[in-house]
Amino acid sequence: MTSARFETASTGGRESDPAIRLTVETESGIRALIAEPHAGALLLLAPAEGGERIVWAGSGAGAARRPGSTYPKAVAVEPAAEDRQVEGADRELLRNAVAAEEASGVAARKKDLEKRLRAKAQKLRRTLAAIEEDAARAGAASGDRRKGELLAAHASSVPRGAREARVPDWADLDPDGSPREVVLRLDPALSARENAERWFKRAQRYAAALPRIAARRAEVSAALEAAQALLERAGSIRDAEGLRAVEAEGGAAPRQKRPSRPGRPQPRVPYRTFTSASGARILVGRSARDNDELLRSARGNDLWLHARGVQGSHVIVPDPGAAPDPRTVRDAALLAAHFSSARGSEGAEVAWTRRKHVRKPKGAAAGAVTFTQDRTIRVRLDDAVLRALLASEEAAV
Repeated sequence: MTSARFETASTGGRESDPAIRLTVETESGIRALIAEPHAGALLLLAPAEGGERIVWAGSGAGAARRPGSTYPKAVAVEPAAEDRQVEGADRELLRNAVAAEEASGVAARKKDLEKRLRAKAQKLRRTLAAIEEDAARAGAASGDRRKGELLAAHASSVPRGAREARVPDWADLDPDGSPREVVLRLDPALSARENAERWFKRAQRYAAALPRIAARRAEVSAALEAAQALLERAGSIRDAEGLRAVEAEGGAAPRQKRPSRPGRPQPRVPYRTFTSASGARILVGRSARDNDELLRSARGNDLWLHARGVQGSHVIVPDPGAAPDPRTVRDAALLAAHFSSARGSEGAEVAWTRRKHVRKPKGAAAGAVTFTQDRTIRVRLDDAVLRALLASEEAAV
């Protein structure tokens, strides 16, 4: 700070109670040091919406002059104000006031930063634990494949409706050379061959998910390590420069509210955005009314999906091309089943077609539509794939 402007102003509507104002430009922006001789108060002000805010108050300030409160507007300013250098006691007084404000602000921001970093680290730990569970399930893929092979070899001898099958495993022999008996738990609603096919498909899905799970594990582990390191650094912060460095490195700077015009709320996005295994965007309506909005915004050749016969979210896959990627269709169908009343069941049927074949009848309830030229995909709950999809959700704007 190199210069200041001295003014004499009347505040609070009382011209008999003048205040001496010293306006100065600091690294933190424009500040005003106010001396109120009648009240014995020394205050430091900063610009705020609609006026000025008290950011620091000396020991003589009363209850009406607490930091954070609004400072009364001046009713008159002496025209004989002058610009001159800040020297001596004035410089020291200003330096102490600005330093006190900065220390108070750094302490508050440091506390907030540590809180956000701890929350981030905790969230990453939960994500990593879920990934480890997925990895354990995917690692059991060979076991599912082996069950399918054993059952397929003896499917003709297993009656339909059986709840279990006892089959010999010639790859595992007793000391006397006899095969050990393996008990396989079956779904009685399926035939033996259908049970075997289910195990084969599950093993295939898990095997395909392993590389993605491994990559995600490495990514989350690195992010957790970085968050923990930043949290340690945040604990040793002593000044604003150190605070800004940690915030910038961790992307953890406090969010600044965008100024908005009175009466004009920020637009709300009516859908959630996920990313499929193939990298395609998948949009999921948030509510029945949001489903209508999502449908209106979709293009004719976009894919539209919905769990068949139940209430649920509309799902849109933008720009799928002439031949939609099967992995994307499967992922979108899994999300359609998850965000429907079929959630929690072992599987669900999902209808899909192009957006141009979906119509909303006049006067229909929110979210209600009719559709043609549709196909049906049967999806089963796949924890590993579903967790990966849910983890891919983009932050709401």
